[in-house]
Amino acid sequence: MADIAYQAATQHESKQHDSSDKITLVKARGSLVWDDRGREYIDCTAQAWSNNLGANDPRVIEAAMAQMREMTHIRPNFGSLAHTRLVAKLREISPASLNQMGFALHGSLAGEMAMKLAFKNRPQAQNLIVLQDGYHGRSLATLGASWPHPNNPFLAIQPRFTRVPHPYPYRTRMGMDPEAESQLCLGLLEDTIQKGVDGPVAAVMMEPIQGNGGHIEFPRSYYRGVREICDRLGVLLIFDEVQTGFGRMGTMWAAEYYDVVPDIIVFGKGIGGGFPLAGILADDRLKWFDEGEEALTFGHFPVSLAAGYATVEAIQADKLCERARDSGEYATARLRDMQEHRKLIGDVRCPGLMASIELVTDRTTKAPARREAQEVYRRGVERGVLFGESRYAGLGNLIKVKPPLDIERAQLARALDVLDEVLGEIEEGGQ
Repeated sequence: MADIAYQAATQHESKQHDSSDKITLVKARGSLVWDDRGREYIDCTAQAWSNNLGANDPRVIEAAMAQMREMTHIRPNFGSLAHTRLVAKLREISPASLNQMGFALHGSLAGEMAMKLAFKNRPQAQNLIVLQDGYHGRSLATLGASWPHPNNPFLAIQPRFTRVPHPYPYRTRMGMDPEAESQLCLGLLEDTIQKGVDGPVAAVMMEPIQGNGGHIEFPRSYYRGVREICDRLGVLLIFDEVQTGFGRMGTMWAAEYYDVVPDIIVFGKGIGGGFPLAGILADDRLKWFDEGEEALTFGHFPVSLAAGYATVEAIQADKLCERARDSGEYATARLRDMQEHRKLIGDVRCPGLMASIELVTDRTTKAPARREAQEVYRRGVERGVLFGESRYAGLGNLIKVKPPLDIERAQLARALDVLDEVLGEIEEGGQ
């Protein structure tokens, strides 16, 4: 009966396919996915950047199934072997003294957990500072910390965040040198903490590389400067590593890559091997939650915890940090070569296997090429490659190449070949 129901649902979806631009996916293996028409695609989105380890890895599936055969749900105020094992594994790879941890099933709730812990440890504070192009989720609280969200209808019931400017090396203010802009933004951050808000600040929350905000990597001086300001003014520093954690940068954490350790790390996506899992790592010196302050019915979902343990083990065993560095260097070289002969490419951004290009209609004015970016995605689909994009609210002009970290070199090369082809066609005005 289940097979009949599945076939009926698939047939219904297939009939509706022509009326929607959404692709209906039915299978995934490694860096490949297939749709309901049997078409194969190289997945350069890693399914919302979540499959750092290739999709449906047998080690992860077996770990999850083994846990399901024993127990699928455990109330969080009980212990579990899955929880104990994953905590020990994360302590093994966590930066410095970030050994306290809590779990949730998606990054938005993990972000909220980090906010709560920050305010608990700064009880007189009333403010939290985020960066202008930051993204921290779409829950009621984190939506207020994320940008952009035009015409937000939920402002009346959201917590308020103070946004501060950040460096943007490709689009510096008034043509400034990137290092000078970094120092300007650090000064603005310090001024905001001291004079720009009413009352103390609990924390500065930032993505080490802004995911939805444009894959913006800051000068290294900015990371060190934010840490120094937070230390000097008694403000906690939260790194949202939902997109950068677990090998994506070529290191286990962006904190390791930039040699700056925050007080709290928010993690998610890549840890679960395709299963929903997120959480936080917090410094040992921070006071943890009291009973009832952070309790989620499925916060310690044992199936996801078991999958998470197997995923981290596989990332280590397969040396995926090293593979991400190697593939990232290859992708960077290819994209920079493309930039030489594809005028649509304004900037190339590639720390680790977090590759992206910003498209512009004119390299002098740097006018965003939003329509062209959507066309790159569409033509990529036609050729069997799923590129990442930033099309929320029609604002994006970025193309992302962020496949699983264990993507085969031939698949990555094919994806980049397709990207070069479609950029050439668009520039030439071809159909």
